[in-house]
Amino acid sequence: MVVCAITFYEVVARYLFNAPTTWSIDISTYAMFWACFLGGAYTLREGGHVAVDVVVRGLDDTYRRSISRFVFGLVALFAGLVAWRGGLACVDAYEVGEVTMSVLRFPLYVPMLAVPVGGTLIAAQALMMATKGQIVGSSGESA
Repeated sequence: MVVCAITFYEVVARYLFNAPTTWSIDISTYAMFWACFLGGAYTLREGGHVAVDVVVRGLDDTYRRSISRFVFGLVALFAGLVAWRGGLACVDAYEVGEVTMSVLRFPLYVPMLAVPVGGTLIAAQALMMATKGQIVGSSGESA
């Protein structure tokens, strides 16, 4: 909704008042970046990510659950690595005082912080799903 409001404001300012903003694209981009990373854990919980389950679909639930635990473990490992490396990059950007290349000269660590935060949330959600024994591709509840 924030991105829609900012975009609407920009369209009105640009085409009705001939006074485009210098900040709307940057703020919209950063808000979308945060939304994507924060939404990853929720999407995982709801079974909304792509799941190639054509092979495991025909297996017994016991095997499917074991494979799912392994897959969610891999997801947690990968998301943890993304969070860790993203955190290092974020700290580096903060220490150096890096700013965006836009007119705003916004501190770069603020949008970059979405990577370690989102990665940590995804890793935590994947670990919860692995320990619950949730089956890959199923939403919300354990099968």
